[in-house]
Amino acid sequence: MTVISDSPTDYDRVRDLVTARRISDLADHLLGLSENRRAEVARRLPELRKELREAADHRAARRWMLESDDEGEGDETEWEEGDPEFGDGIGGYGEALRVAGAGTLSGAAAAVAWLTRREFTGPRSGTEEVLRVLTARPAAWQADAAARLAGRIRTADDRNAPLALALLRACGATPPEHDPLVSAWLRGRPSADDPLIGPLLPRIFEAEGVGRVLREERLEPRPTRWLALIGRLRVAGRVSRADLIDGCLRRFLRGGDAAGLRFFVRLHRMLDPTPQEVATRTRDYLRLLPTAPGTVAELALAQLRLGGPHESADVAEAIGALTFRPEAKLALAGLRWLEEELPPATETAAALAAAFGHPSYEVQGRAARLALRHAITLAPAGQILAEAVPLLPAALGSRVAAVFGGEVVEPEKAEAFTPPSLTPFVPEPFPEPTVRLGWSVYEWTEGERWLAAFVAQATGDREELRRTLVAEFGGAYPDLFRYTRWLDPGKWIAGLARELIAPGSDPGLPEPEPVDPWVGTSFQVRVMVVPDADEEVPQETEGPEKPQEPGEPGQPEEEAEEEQAPEPAFAQLPEHVREEIFEQLLGIGVSEERVAAMRDGLPVPEPGPGEPRAFRIGFTYSGPRPLFHRPAPPDPAAEFRRRNRLPQPGQVSPPDFFLLHRFSELYLALREGTLPPVLLATPTALTGHLDPDVLVDRLAACAAAAVEPLSADLLQALLRLPRGAHPGAAARAAALGSRAAATAAGWMTGGGLPDPEAGLRWAYLEGATDYFYDEREPGYRVWELRLKPVLRTAPTGHDLLDELLREPPRWSRHEHGQAMGWWPAILPSHREVVAVNYLPDLGRHLGVHAACVRGMIDADGPAGDATAIVLAHFVAARSTEAVSLLVRMAARGGLPAETVGRQLALLMCRTHVKPRPVVAVLAEAARQGAHAEVWRMLTSLLPVLLPAPGERPSVVHVEAMTLAADAAAWAGARGPIPEVTALAAGPGRSRFTRACARLRDQLGHS
Repeated sequence: MTVISDSPTDYDRVRDLVTARRISDLADHLLGLSENRRAEVARRLPELRKELREAADHRAARRWMLESDDEGEGDETEWEEGDPEFGDGIGGYGEALRVAGAGTLSGAAAAVAWLTRREFTGPRSGTEEVLRVLTARPAAWQADAAARLAGRIRTADDRNAPLALALLRACGATPPEHDPLVSAWLRGRPSADDPLIGPLLPRIFEAEGVGRVLREERLEPRPTRWLALIGRLRVAGRVSRADLIDGCLRRFLRGGDAAGLRFFVRLHRMLDPTPQEVATRTRDYLRLLPTAPGTVAELALAQLRLGGPHESADVAEAIGALTFRPEAKLALAGLRWLEEELPPATETAAALAAAFGHPSYEVQGRAARLALRHAITLAPAGQILAEAVPLLPAALGSRVAAVFGGEVVEPEKAEAFTPPSLTPFVPEPFPEPTVRLGWSVYEWTEGERWLAAFVAQATGDREELRRTLVAEFGGAYPDLFRYTRWLDPGKWIAGLARELIAPGSDPGLPEPEPVDPWVGTSFQVRVMVVPDADEEVPQETEGPEKPQEPGEPGQPEEEAEEEQAPEPAFAQLPEHVREEIFEQLLGIGVSEERVAAMRDGLPVPEPGPGEPRAFRIGFTYSGPRPLFHRPAPPDPAAEFRRRNRLPQPGQVSPPDFFLLHRFSELYLALREGTLPPVLLATPTALTGHLDPDVLVDRLAACAAAAVEPLSADLLQALLRLPRGAHPGAAARAAALGSRAAATAAGWMTGGGLPDPEAGLRWAYLEGATDYFYDEREPGYRVWELRLKPVLRTAPTGHDLLDELLREPPRWSRHEHGQAMGWWPAILPSHREVVAVNYLPDLGRHLGVHAACVRGMIDADGPAGDATAIVLAHFVAARSTEAVSLLVRMAARGGLPAETVGRQLALLMCRTHVKPRPVVAVLAEAARQGAHAEVWRMLTSLLPVLLPAPGERPSVVHVEAMTLAADAAAWAGARGPIPEVTALAAGPGRSRFTRACARLRDQLGHS
């Protein structure tokens, strides 16, 4: 007889625990299995992994389909932390599968290969249960697995590192010599009782990548974690002071950049070797002087100076190495040491000769003075100095040659640089309209050309236009009508094309779902009998109750309702509340006949014998709206925008809102058959401007066709007129007699749109509060800087124009600025307003592009702080377009140079903008012809670019002052600057002092 058993196998039990993610129970179960039973589970683990992998892929695909947005645009999905599928690539089962493999796979190599599968690990992967299972294996097996795990570490933050380090600690095996293992160990939080300190701490001086991991370690205000731990270990005698010093020196001698050696420099400073310790390592410190990074060379020099006395040969070697270095600070230190020690003549002369060729004038001057001061001592080696004389500037070389001989090289007379003249700005004419533009139609110039040609041809040969559009746009935006809003010009252009190709193909948007006004409300109802209708009953006081009678709410007596036309009682309340009232009325003895009459709005019979004649109804209500408040009627304008796929005000930037209305009215006019014969607003110049006489001609064409132009098209045309009044064109327009022509005539007579008050305010976030710099200086820490747009103007009488001139928000949203390239042409006579609208997107990824700024530059109108900060941003961001933008606006005229300089100064003071790249951009702009404007910028920038009192001039200060002297000379600037005059009179003849003197002489003495 065959017996069939239904009892679960070990694999079934493991599978159930894995799928339930009961990791602790799974580990307990595995630890109780025999070797043979573990092998049977291990054999089927790949099958389980495949099953769970397929299930995870299926869920991920389903989730993606469900979370695509309702407009057909897939959104980027972010897993929630609470989702079990968060963290690994196999649906959240990775940790359980790792435990299963660790507890069943027999070979260390197979177990490690399983544990390090990429799909099993993620940011939430733990090690506790995996480690518990692994440490139950034999010691040799653990050591083998630990070494293999460590060998798979590739980076300091490798996902396999936590388990490898934990297993090494648990099994006590010697860690393999693997540099990434050391870096990964250093990533952790150090502990004095870590068993890995003994084998791994000495390796930090040899392992590659350690310096990058430890580069943020600090000594001040107190040692950070690794420096502090090493200090405690040294005090406890667990690490040798000599070994640490030797380790630092070995690391320095291995080479590397300053950032990679920063930790070891700080560790050496913390160890602070004694003169005796330095003396035994003199040769190592000397070897660092010629080529080590500056910070390391400075450290070596400091140790050598403190550790003396030294043999003259060592001193000469050190000084020669220092004077050969390009850093002026180290070379000068070498010269000071030379003067103190003065090695033999030959070695001294060789060091001075090397300093003669140094790029720093200060080093050359110091070396020349030393040679002259010790001329008698150096006479035996005078030939060495004579041969180096040609390396000196002519003024210094002639003095040295007079003593030691040698040939003085006269400097080549550099041809005076004359910056080129700026090419005068001449607006180019706007190209001819055409619909044959393909995908380039989404640039503003091409879009305007397309719109003009589309309107003209749609009222002419429509069949020919249809054939052209089928070829150009037949397949564009197949899901166009699924979008509830068309937020960019591309969709509107595609919509116009498709409507003309197939009239009536737009099904429109469905009616919105009805809104339940009682969502989010709660009621408590209490019906109470009034003992005597004539007796005054005290007012209920429990909660915000509202006593009501069975008639219209607000009538305290039942009889009051009977005087009015019958209607269903409590019709303004939710149905479930009405039913609750009726149930309680029946409960206090009101007859079913009377209750039914109240429910149906019929005349209510008189109360019967014993039936309550009067009652009160109390409500306790909470909700988002007043209890009996009638909802406001829907806003017709908001409903119009919804039906026509337009955003609501504030959902997009004001210029985008205006532009989208232009497209929308064209689309409606096409569908309704009311297109005008010509668009008014098509520019006549590439700046976006429109010739007034051309506008009048177009108004005349519309008047002749007895068609009023479209309203947004007319407003756009008026905004594109050149600044100022146009009386001749205004008189012609007034004679046309149409309403649009009269509006245009009044606009041109009055000089157009007055300049709004436009600009910005610097703001910052401190703690959780916003402040303005002009109201309160920040405290010790500013969390975030912000530019608050400022835009104010009087109402114009045109709602759409008032919305265009609305002050933009300080924040950019996802939908703001989808057509930024169009904005300068929307307001070509008011560039500052355009700049104000650019502020929320300034500095954002995919924010304001150089093409947008070029359009703003080519526009007209006053330029203030907003225009200046836009230009300053491109300069400060080291944009490749920064120079061309500055030169372009200098040629255009109207560059607010002093304001740009002031905004650049604020960027340097309030942000992390470095001055040297800014100086480089300004220098190139000056050399390309914008020298006068650059000089004006520098007049605002110099206070930031000059060294502070007591500060030693740096390379940046020299470059800035050299640029200022050049720009002032090219611009013919005059008028002394006291700060420059004072700096020019300072001690010494450094490059900085000479540049100050040159600028002082150019500007004239006070």
